[in-house]
Amino acid sequence: MTEHVLVWHPKVPGDAPPVESDDQLRLIGMPTGLVRAARQTPANEELTAAARAVMNEVFADLQRRITVPDAPPTRVSLTSLDETEKATIADILGEGDVWAKVGLDNAYWRVVESVMAGIWRIESNTAEGTQGEWIEIGPVPAPILRAASELPRAEIQVPAQMPQGAMNAPALLHELQQRSRDYVPGTENHVINFTLLPLTDVDAQVLTTVLGQVPLVIRSGGFGSSRVFATGLRHVWAVQFINGMGNVVLDTLEVGGVPISVLAAREDFEDSAERLSEVLQAFN
Repeated sequence: MTEHVLVWHPKVPGDAPPVESDDQLRLIGMPTGLVRAARQTPANEELTAAARAVMNEVFADLQRRITVPDAPPTRVSLTSLDETEKATIADILGEGDVWAKVGLDNAYWRVVESVMAGIWRIESNTAEGTQGEWIEIGPVPAPILRAASELPRAEIQVPAQMPQGAMNAPALLHELQQRSRDYVPGTENHVINFTLLPLTDVDAQVLTTVLGQVPLVIRSGGFGSSRVFATGLRHVWAVQFINGMGNVVLDTLEVGGVPISVLAAREDFEDSAERLSEVLQAFN
């Protein structure tokens, strides 16, 4: 187990005070849970024409991504649906193992991947009270990509004087700065594993303080759960893997694009297209 775990404090505009487990993402004024609201209207046992049109659009995009998996996310609007139709689609999609919260420009988003990987349900809320809800298809949703590119800084200020007890932090900060500058989108992420690298408590404090954080947190449940924090330096992510007891067993920093542990891949789109086809046929 990692001896000196890097401590990250997820904060997104609209966060409620922590009253439950840190793994339960909660936002002010929003119902407990991930994305699906406690709808008052029950789901239909059949698909209306409008709901089927939405799901057909999702299915068509899944099929397209079998050959172009890295295409930009596609948004499918739910504005044409009533609450019953939305509830039906929510039941079809379900809630998978990857979810996120994002804060940007006085707005925040809640994101959850459906049980069919590569299909994401998104709810947005602004400080003015404007709300939105839609489906995205892609490796990772647009709000996450936008926050990852716009919020972190291009440069960090590495302190000239380090506190007593710092050992590897200075060299690591310079390395992260250089790798962040040199990163080319599409290339493989570089991983720094703190389970293998000697790190003091002071090192851990310096790294988290100097790097900082932006309001973008991604969680992955299921087998081999993880939590991903976007740091304040562009292209640098903190990725921690958690065991069944809630302890960090692998503590890393990744330099590159959104960590692969939360991305949907070509095989996911193939599987999701097959599963969704079977579900839609059952509604005929």
